[in-house]
Amino acid sequence: MKFCFLIPDGVGIRNYLYSDIIKDLTSRSNEVIIWHSLGKPQISQVKEIVGLDFLDYDFIHRPELPIVKFIRETTTYARLKQNVKLKENPTILDNWMPRKIGWKNKLFYKLVEKSALFLNNYHEIHSFEKIGFLQVRKSQAYKESLQFLRKTKPDVLFCTHQRVPSITPAVLAAQDLQIKTFTAVFSWDNLPKARLAFRTDRYLVWSDYMKDELLTYYPEIDENQIDVTSTTQFDFYRKEELIDKRGDFAEKYGLDQDKKWICFSGSDSISSPNDHEYLEDVAEALKNQNNVQLIFREVPVESIDRFKEVLSKFPEIKNISPEWVKSSQWGSFFPLPSDIKLLVNLAYHCDVVINLGSTMALDFAVFGSTAFYLAYDQPHERKRFVKDVYGFEHFKTMNGLDAVGWIRSKDAILPSIHKALSSQGEVGPDKMKWFERVVQPNKTETSSQRIVKALIKN
Repeated sequence: MKFCFLIPDGVGIRNYLYSDIIKDLTSRSNEVIIWHSLGKPQISQVKEIVGLDFLDYDFIHRPELPIVKFIRETTTYARLKQNVKLKENPTILDNWMPRKIGWKNKLFYKLVEKSALFLNNYHEIHSFEKIGFLQVRKSQAYKESLQFLRKTKPDVLFCTHQRVPSITPAVLAAQDLQIKTFTAVFSWDNLPKARLAFRTDRYLVWSDYMKDELLTYYPEIDENQIDVTSTTQFDFYRKEELIDKRGDFAEKYGLDQDKKWICFSGSDSISSPNDHEYLEDVAEALKNQNNVQLIFREVPVESIDRFKEVLSKFPEIKNISPEWVKSSQWGSFFPLPSDIKLLVNLAYHCDVVINLGSTMALDFAVFGSTAFYLAYDQPHERKRFVKDVYGFEHFKTMNGLDAVGWIRSKDAILPSIHKALSSQGEVGPDKMKWFERVVQPNKTETSSQRIVKALIKN
């Protein structure tokens, strides 16, 4: 069989090019080609890094036709409103963040929001989406996709990210050519956000929990179209060869191996606009603690600029930056394999990770590290309140479980950390139950192996 992996951004490199999926497929006499938007220098670098040679082709993200964008945005807003009613959770609508810059955009989105009022259920929403998909077929991007797919003749088109609207013409072209289409749900919080930009023949999800979400928010999708495969990003934690000895890791990054390591993992400026202040609070709480060392890892896709003042004020913080290749466009950012190894070792060697609602709590749970979620507002905050953040639908995955520790005030930082360090397992004792619910790993098969099986059998 011939598989075409459509990788619309750099994040897909980690999960699909650095994982064992392509190696497993090609070892079974299958052919794999990569259709990507990373640029030739970047993809050549990736080939050299992973030691794989595959045919690759440039994917060009074309602007949507105005009518297509209007229908997509209208159905997105309407679906969000339906999701709010279904779950009785108003925070779902916080995911509606259109760029209302300039009078044209303001007028456009006013029309979108008014039009969405006429879509009163999921059936009506999906019917309107179908009209949008028909309009996509009139686009130049659709015609180019048809031409590409007729030329390359894959049996399967696998899009590695379900949220990118400019992929829709390629998916529709593949379906019209009777090419089987797959996509994977990228993150644990994606489905309530109503950003499933296109429909495929089959869907790869992390867990039964996510499968139920997909069926709930998209009732037009049939249960038989969904494969539970976990996600490859957690496969790397199963590779013992990636774990350094503590002394070697300490020497490489200038850490004191005799101290307890506390990792503050940064969030992006939308999720946590006051993240630099939280880092300062943690550093202040730990400044006289001689037995601990604070490590800071900023979010890979943003600049470290807003943290520089705090890092200067507290030089004892060890800033270990993600090892990513960055360019002018976010979609072209991608991690190096060394960053995967770095993250594995941070999760393995650190005793505690602290952040504001990040999925990193799941990464660190693999090795039994305690996660603390910061759950207090900065005094000046007037918009992004933590009660709203932790009201997001994906945090309901913790319902009934004591999975993380909660730091509910600045004064609680130090005693919370002391408790975690002195009573191993007492804070967040259900962390692995939560991990299994969200990620659903298989003891005998990696996610890569499960994905390969799903791609081949279907």
